[in-house]
Amino acid sequence: MKTHRMLLVGLALAAPGLAAFGQGRATSPANRQVSLELAAKLLAPRADPTASLPDGLVNPFNPAASRKSGVSAPAAVSDHDLLERIAARITPSGAMMFGAHPILLLGEKKLKVGDTLTINFDGADYVVVITDVTPTSFRVRLNREELTRPIKPGKAP
Repeated sequence: MKTHRMLLVGLALAAPGLAAFGQGRATSPANRQVSLELAAKLLAPRADPTASLPDGLVNPFNPAASRKSGVSAPAAVSDHDLLERIAARITPSGAMMFGAHPILLLGEKKLKVGDTLTINFDGADYVVVITDVTPTSFRVRLNREELTRPIKPGKAP
């Protein structure tokens, strides 16, 4: 019932607009000419805004162009070499057993197998995972590379 009432009210309000639409009012030739001139102005070709830029600029979204301009990318370092450099910065003070779990002591930090350690190297943070701890050595992993290091520097693992 409410739907029928709403439909009737909507038709009553829309009737004057529908009647005007059906009469087909045409615009005058002067109004059409103004519209055509505006459309021609908007669709006209424009000058290239990049033509006024200096020639030496490099497009930051085109890596191939940046290599041609003499800007070199940093040399790629393998994960193994990177892990060796990072692991040299890890200097544990010892290892201990807590129940059946080995613990690596780094100052006041106590790291278990599986714990992560964030190390800042050359301005970037790297996350290494402790994968094994023995009384004399520990093993760390970066991505898919693993490396064994002695707990006391100068001793072989």
